[in-house]
Amino acid sequence: MDLIPKSTVSLHLIDENFLFADDIREKYSWKNKYQVRFYPTFDKFLKDISKKPLPGKGPHIIILAVQLALPDRQVSADLVNRVISLRPGADIIKICHDKEPDAGVPAIRHGNVIHIINNDNTLLRIDNAIKWVLAKKNIENKIRRFRLALVLLLASLAVSAIAIIMI
Repeated sequence: MDLIPKSTVSLHLIDENFLFADDIREKYSWKNKYQVRFYPTFDKFLKDISKKPLPGKGPHIIILAVQLALPDRQVSADLVNRVISLRPGADIIKICHDKEPDAGVPAIRHGNVIHIINNDNTLLRIDNAIKWVLAKKNIENKIRRFRLALVLLLASLAVSAIAIIMI
């Protein structure tokens, strides 16, 4: 199974502390299937999005590594809600402070938002989250293609049955 869809995957990294920029650039920038954009602040990201929509037709994955020094749940929830309102179809990977998630698990998924605790394994978890998002998109595409093929098969069978009855 190919984990990368046919279209280009757009990665948007918003990293205020520059913790992950070099590693993400090293891992994904050289590949043809990924288009990586870096933003030093959340405000710069909002300016770029408000000027023009996110480019590309492929999946958009937004990695939020902001407010890591201040574990304020309300501020972090507001940031995620603003991103969801601006780009509803984008998948969001939110890097959290240690005390931010309630359950204390390393990765929590809520719809299109994946919460990852900031620790030594964060880059590995980001990579796994990106692969999980791409696998989810591929499954959705395969289901869509299967339904189309099923509708076409049933339509051709119905036309064939009508043709046989008319003869």
